[in-house]
Amino acid sequence: MGAIWAIAAKDIRLLLRDRMGFFFAFVFPILTAIFFGTIFGSGGGGGDGKIDVLLVDEDNSAGSRAFVETLHGASEIAVTDSPNRAEAERLVATGKSPAFVVLPKGFGATRDSMFFGAGSSIVLGVDPSHRAESGMLEGVLTKYGFMRMQDAFKNPAMMQDQVKKSMDAVRNSAKLSEEDKRTFSKFFDSLDQFLVDVPRIPDDSSGGSSGVGAGGWQPIKIEKADVARRPEPGEGPRPPPNAYAWTFPQGMIWGFIGCSMSFAVALVLERTRGTLPRLRVAPLGPMQVLAGKALACFVMTQVVVVLLMVIAGVVFGVRPTSYPKLAVAMVCTGCCFVGLMLLFSVLSKSERAAAGLGWGAMLIFSMIGGGMIPLFVLRSWMKSLSMLSPVRWSILALEGGVWRQPFGWSDMALPCSILIGIGIVGFVAGAIVFGRAENA
Repeated sequence: MGAIWAIAAKDIRLLLRDRMGFFFAFVFPILTAIFFGTIFGSGGGGGDGKIDVLLVDEDNSAGSRAFVETLHGASEIAVTDSPNRAEAERLVATGKSPAFVVLPKGFGATRDSMFFGAGSSIVLGVDPSHRAESGMLEGVLTKYGFMRMQDAFKNPAMMQDQVKKSMDAVRNSAKLSEEDKRTFSKFFDSLDQFLVDVPRIPDDSSGGSSGVGAGGWQPIKIEKADVARRPEPGEGPRPPPNAYAWTFPQGMIWGFIGCSMSFAVALVLERTRGTLPRLRVAPLGPMQVLAGKALACFVMTQVVVVLLMVIAGVVFGVRPTSYPKLAVAMVCTGCCFVGLMLLFSVLSKSERAAAGLGWGAMLIFSMIGGGMIPLFVLRSWMKSLSMLSPVRWSILALEGGVWRQPFGWSDMALPCSILIGIGIVGFVAGAIVFGRAENA
């Protein structure tokens, strides 16, 4: 064990002396987290992808079912019905879905009162790490909320039904004075007669709508639901996480990538320059050499992530929701990237090949795993492919310790198991290839 620690200490010293390796292992992850945190803190961007949405119909009326059918046919979103709000909130809070929409009780009744009412209310909950989707979803919901009004203006019979319901609401209102009731009644009587006389308005798909009616009236009122950092039973309220809490897990991923790629290139460099053969002169087996390299890489990944969390806490006020879960996520992610490091290093015959193979693979993993591009902009087959990316599972595990609530140990089990499995496969495969190369 002493020899393994000696090899690990030597490799750590070499990394600290390598300016480029130090930059990608320490500085680049911090810059990444701060950069994206600043962007999302200012409201974030958007995309053109089809957003996965969980839909809960608590009203279950004719009006709500009609709106559900409309959303199922929307081209901007992919709707999945959810049995209840609690389940939808849990899936969004644990990162299994980016957003949910709830049609609350009374939704259908407010939809039927187009002229005399406050508009229909919809509850929208969005995963805080998917801020880009929030604005898009509000626009989509407002658009389809206005479709009923457009249809009504094209259909006089439907408008007359709306007018009748509004007239009844005016007559039965306890908040209006008799003078106001007479004023509204005159207006609706005139409108009703107009609808009898007016010809049917032809369909004109070239026009558009702003989404907001006269006086700021909207047919759909969107109430945003907070799905993150809920207090545990008996615990006081927690402050909402800031934007940096959502982006520092991405920064941690780049810390893992930077460390693992630096050690992969260094291992190939030692092999091509004859350092490893000299180590083999000593009474060290191939597994001891690899174990020393793996230990050094693992220790440095943990140091980088701890440093990132210290900066996040001191400078940006990020407070993890669960230090034990964060520690487990760090260990599992470290094991995963150590295994990948060993595999990439033994598959490369030169340091250029190691850098090209390693960084190329990691960039692809990051792009399809949410480390660079939001998952919602990807096509459905690419979203399925992202399940193979260790970056996706690493980010989910780290978010479980940093800000996701509720996110229990059962939710941590899947990503952590996958990460440990990738690490074991990478280490075993790397050891087999390394042993064969040394014996050749």
